Amino acid sequence: MVPEKAQQLAQVADELVDALATAAICADELRAEMGAEVDGNGAGITGPGERPLVDESTLSVFWANKACFLGYTMPFRLAARLSRRPNHYVPVEDLLRDVWEGAMKSPSTVRSTIRHLRKRLSRAGMEDLAAAIHSEGGRYGLILNGDR
Repeated sequence: MVPEKAQQLAQVADELVDALATAAICADELRAEMGAEVDGNGAGITGPGERPLVDESTLSVFWANKACFLGYTMPFRLAARLSRRPNHYVPVEDLLRDVWEGAMKSPSTVRSTIRHLRKRLSRAGMEDLAAAIHSEGGRYGLILNGDR
C-alpha cells in the first residue's frame, strides 16, 4: 500500500474512533436523562405508556436501556413518526405524507419499511418494541399500553 494511502486510512480510523467514543458518551447521557430504571441484572425496565426516545442527533432509538442505530433512513423517520403519538393509529396516507414527504409511494412501501424497522429493532434486542408496532385497517401505530 502506498504510504500516503496508509496515512489517510489511519487518519480516518482515528476520526472514526473519536466519533464512536463521542456517540457512546452521548448514549450514556441519554440513558441517564431518560431515567431508565434498571433491575438487579442490569436489564432496563420500561413501564406501560412510556415511549421510546428517538434521538435525531445520534439517529438512534433508545428503549429499555438499549440503543438501535438506524441512521438517516426511512425506518428511522418512520420510528420517529410513530413515536410522536404512541398508542394512536396513523393512516397510511399520513405516513406517506409525513415520512416520505408526499413522494409517490404505495401502501406496500409502508409495509416493507415497517417490516425492516421491526427486524432492526429485534436485532438490537428490542423485540418488545418491534412487537408493539401494530397495523389495523390501513393504519399503523406504536401500541405500548397493550391495547390493540
